[in-house]
Formats: sequence, C-alpha cells, structure tokens
Amino acid sequence: MRIATIHDIFRSSVLGMPEADPVIGHWFYNRFLQILRPLRVEVERVSILADGGPTLLEDLAARHGWPRDKSGWAHVFSHPDVSNLIMPTLARLRAFDLVLGFEMPPNLIRGLHAHGQRLIDISIDPIRFCEDLFLRMRSNDPVLQTLLAEQSVPSKQIAAGAADLRARIQPLPAQPEAIVFAGQVPDDSSLIAGSRIQSATPFAHRLNEIAAGRQILLKPHPYAPGNPDLATLHRALPRSRFTRDNIYALMTAPWLGAVVTLSSSVATEAMYFDKPASRLIDPDVEFVEPGVVGPFQRIDGRASSAPFWGDLLNQAVQTPSLPSPGLPVRRLFGANWGLPSPATATALSPLSRGEATTNIQPYCVFGWSGTEPDGVWSDGILAVLQVPACNDGTASTLVLTLSAFVPDADHPQELVISSQPVGLTEKMVLATAETCELQIALPPATAGSIVEISIGMDTAISPKTLGINSDERRLGIKLHRMELI
Repeated sequence: MRIATIHDIFRSSVLGMPEADPVIGHWFYNRFLQILRPLRVEVERVSILADGGPTLLEDLAARHGWPRDKSGWAHVFSHPDVSNLIMPTLARLRAFDLVLGFEMPPNLIRGLHAHGQRLIDISIDPIRFCEDLFLRMRSNDPVLQTLLAEQSVPSKQIAAGAADLRARIQPLPAQPEAIVFAGQVPDDSSLIAGSRIQSATPFAHRLNEIAAGRQILLKPHPYAPGNPDLATLHRALPRSRFTRDNIYALMTAPWLGAVVTLSSSVATEAMYFDKPASRLIDPDVEFVEPGVVGPFQRIDGRASSAPFWGDLLNQAVQTPSLPSPGLPVRRLFGANWGLPSPATATALSPLSRGEATTNIQPYCVFGWSGTEPDGVWSDGILAVLQVPACNDGTASTLVLTLSAFVPDADHPQELVISSQPVGLTEKMVLATAETCELQIALPPATAGSIVEISIGMDTAISPKTLGINSDERRLGIKLHRMELI
C-alpha cells in the first residue's frame, strides 16, 4: 500500500496569500512515517512547493486570473468552480492508495473525490479542555468512514473532562451577567465562509442583539492578542470591554450568559459547560457537500499507534511497535494548544494611591507588544489598559508616562483617549518623540472593580512601512510608567 501525506496546499503563497508552512508538512509526514512503518506501508510526502516556492500555485493564479491577495486564497480554498482546475497540479496523488491530509481545503477534497481517490482528512479537534487533545478525522470512503465512526470518543468522556475542569478551576469574582465574544487568529482558514474571509465587524449589530443589554466581554485569541478585527468591534460596541480571563474560567462562571464567536472551537466546547453558543458564520471547511466526505469523528490517542491504523487499513503489524510518545498535539509546532496548566483565573494587582510602577505589562490587555527594558510599545490602532479602581473607592487620576513613535514631522501620533464608563476624555496630538505625561481622570468606583482605558491611534505606523527597518509592528506610543494619584 502506498500512502501520501499532504498539508493544506492553499496556505501556499501567491504574493499576498498566507505563506506555505513547511514545518507543519514536515511534522505531519514524519509523524505518520513513524506510525505506519510497522505496517510496511510506503509513505511519501507530496507538496505544492517546487524548490521551496509555490510556483505551481502562482502559475495557476496567473492563468485563471485569481486575485493575488488573501481574497484569492479564500477563492481557491473553497469556491466550487476551482476544484477541477487544481487537480492537474496534483496528478501525482492519483498514484497512491490513500491520501492523508492535514486541514485539507474543501477544493482538495472535492478534486480528489471526483477522481475516485480515497482520502482521510485530519485536524485538531475543537475540544481542548480534557486531559489530552483529540484528533478529528473524516473520509470519502464509506468503509473508512464507518470504521472511524466506530472509534469515535463518546460524549460522556468529554462531559467527564468538563466536570473535572469545573471542580479544579479557580472561580472568577461575581459580576453582573455578561456574554463573551471569543476572538480568533486573523486570516485563518476557519474564517473562510462563502469563499471569503469573514470579519467580526459586520456582526456588531447581531452581537448587540444577543447581548440584550448585557456587557460584552471581548476575549482575544492567545496567539492574536492585538487582532485589529477586535479593535474595530470594540469601537462599534459601547458596552464592550476586553478580558484576559481564562476562557474556561469564563465558561464556568454562573454570570456568563452566552458564548459568541465567528467560528471558534469555543462554540463547540460551550455546550459542555451548559452555555448557549452562537457561531456567526458556517466555515466552508466544515460543510463540504453531502456524498463527498463524511462528518468528522473525534479520535483519541490511539490515532498515534500502528495497531489503530492496522485495523483501519486492514494491514497487519509486521514489526514490533516502539512505545508511542503520546498524541503530539498538546504541544504542537512550538505552540501550546489547549488548556494551560494550572487552570487559574487572571487577577490584576491593585494600585494604591501614590503608587507608581514600571511593570506595565500586567495591565496591558489589548494592542500592546512585548515588554522592553524601558517600557511597552502599542501595536495597532487601539491599545487598552485595565487598572483596578482606587482601593479607597474615591475619584483618582491615572498618570501615564509615555513617548510616541514620531519618526519625522510628517508622522505625528493622534491619540483618542476614553475610559469606561466616562466615555471620551481627551484628544491629543504628539508631534515629537519626547517623553511626556498623560493624566486621565477616573471616577469613583467600587473597590475591586476594573477601569478600562482605551487609546485609539489611527496614525500608528510600522517602521517597515516607512523604510526605517524591518519592524512590522504598527507603533503608536511607548508606555514607560504609570501612577495613581
């Protein structure tokens, strides 16, 4: 038996399209090479890359007039008119008995199926809170699909994982009822619906309807803490504020009334925490036409063993299997996928009146870069701070010591400062890079409550854009010190 492994070919770069990621393809091939070796199965990696570059896909784009940007990527990814056009590029795959793909695009599945090629599509399952993660698999072959369904993890096992998490997670402080919007990574394939990359901004009205007067908590994805889509959504929703609380701590909070997202896996997880969930889009990758490929099946750690694949492929294990290192998805591609340990809530250290600190990062909840020796740069059109109210419950003033990224006289920084619940407090222009102080009046608030300060910077710009250096961060201000007086 000959098996090909292939990684999501439509991540390949066609100028502005997302770049190919050979790391994932290399990991996927090597992992299954190890798993299938005891079955005496021949495994070969097939890639759209030619000499390290996506020239084949670039040629297709030029030939058919596909846009050479992210909209072109989304079109190639799932538009039904494209599925037959890509297969000549992938003719090699027809020589294999089975194609294993990681996050296969709908058009790759359609094309392979139309040519009678058996396939198994593999990705990371949406459930992330159990002891380990799961894979999910689906096939266009009825026999393989039936065998996968027989191995599917029962829902009661997932429910038990949720119950265990409820018992050990640190509860969040009580507050009025709220809903949470779970953000995602920009330009991810799960955001492609109707062959277009979707954003949250057009759904602001729908989000307000779901909130029904409740506060809206915006939860950035841990690997996209400054997603500009959330910045725009925040501006459109006066009753919104950001949160860095653990998403599972939020879902176990009795005051959280609903979970909303574009297409995040959080919507799948929410049902196990008895929270109503709304997905605002139906991702193309989830809804390939009936009869082309079966539904995803949740598979546990057995998927990383030769016996599992021997049963699935009706192949006897020919050589003793080495001890499995375990399902390689909890720590995958250098990123921590799933529930961090220990499961705790986020708590801000309060500032006492007269207390100053240069430890800014804990209060930077959105739109900030990493800590540097002399402060923290904003990164994007919106930077948000959250500061615990003065512990004596009276009015106070937050003093921010900062400097601006002003490379020349033609690029001043225009700041719009507002705070909840005051609203707009000040507009100012910083025309030099000299250090200055910004004073923000904070109203009396209940001790222990959080005050959110938003700093809008539509004039933020990256040094790379100006040809200064390779820094792609969209810089606005650098915060050095803060004090409550």
